[in-house]
Amino acid sequence: MAMRKLFQTVHVNSESEIGNSEFDLEYYLLEKEIQLDGFCVNTYGVEISKCSKDENKVLHKEYRKVFDVFCTQKEAEEVLEKLARNAVTPISLLDVLESLIGTGDLVNEETSFIAV
Repeated sequence: MAMRKLFQTVHVNSESEIGNSEFDLEYYLLEKEIQLDGFCVNTYGVEISKCSKDENKVLHKEYRKVFDVFCTQKEAEEVLEKLARNAVTPISLLDVLESLIGTGDLVNEETSFIAV
């Protein structure tokens, strides 16, 4: 059974030389039960979702999910706290996870970019 739970929402309003940017980031805890050597164990992952509107009020959604990264919920929540505190976006999630937990190729991930 898989579970997705909202951990935290961050509103970002930044100004730069190329213009203003305003968007919301949602950080989710992912939990999944897997079979390992005949036993059921829970693994944990993270998801970041970004929602923004362009100048034409078109809604843009982007997300990245990384599954099966952590063995405990506490580990996943500690990383989610750091991600939210630093307003990490979906596009940089893999690089940040690599820096935080020292892992290389995270193969169990999902990404999407859409305009609604």
